[in-house]
Amino acid sequence: MKNVASALLNHLLTSDEFQFCDLYELTLENGNVYRYAQYDRDVTCDGKIYSSTGPIFKRNRIKLSGSITVDKLTVTVNANANDKVEDVPLLEMAHNGGLDNSRLTILRPFFNADGSIAGTVMLFSGYVDIKDGGGLELALEVKSSVQLLNVDYPLRKYYPTCPWNLYGAGCALNKESWAAYGTVTAVTDAQTFRCNLSYATGYYDQGIIEWTTGNNAGVTASVKRSMTEGSLVMLMPLESVPGVGDTFRIYPGCDKTATTCKNKFNNASHYRGTPFVPLKEALI
Repeated sequence: MKNVASALLNHLLTSDEFQFCDLYELTLENGNVYRYAQYDRDVTCDGKIYSSTGPIFKRNRIKLSGSITVDKLTVTVNANANDKVEDVPLLEMAHNGGLDNSRLTILRPFFNADGSIAGTVMLFSGYVDIKDGGGLELALEVKSSVQLLNVDYPLRKYYPTCPWNLYGAGCALNKESWAAYGTVTAVTDAQTFRCNLSYATGYYDQGIIEWTTGNNAGVTASVKRSMTEGSLVMLMPLESVPGVGDTFRIYPGCDKTATTCKNKFNNASHYRGTPFVPLKEALI
């Protein structure tokens, strides 16, 4: 059952005709939000403007259930080169991984006769998974947040290395306090380039880089190697070759060992690896 405000409930009970549309709110992993209205004009809802000139969204039917289930919604997006996210065409953004860990929320506003909004119902919200794409069409599978309840038990397991995600709740490190902001100064290819940062060799190995400008804006990539002279090698080649002057945020990586946790991050109190517990192979 959907809970609605009293004004919308009164509108639904007393009106003979209903005018509504779907609003799509795309929230990227970096927190930036893009809003679109499947309507013939822009829609202002709760002080937020939903553009009617963006990509075209089509979705399948939404199923409501009285029990807890991991629901999915298939959404097809038709976009052209002018439909951009983070100044990059939407399809290119998706292809480069820029939509990974993003969320899509679908709202339905109901309009009064004068065009004002009587109220809004949240139809669906979940994490975006790219199913397919090509040409001008992108197929998304939006998975309900209930999927986060699908966890393994028991929670506590024993590994030689730390099981926590770096900068996660268990690790307790503040990710932004470890961020460095760099600029590309020279480019070898789509995998290797130099920047203006200074650091010890290996400091950013297994780290993460988030591009803020250029053709890769919005893309998150993994760092394979980092050398003292400011040279960075990506784990996989970027889809677009970075350009001199492109900017990025970069975060150091962790090999999950106790030495790195203590000496690099000064975070030994949160280390949960068990390097002195024998592996099961040792029992043979």
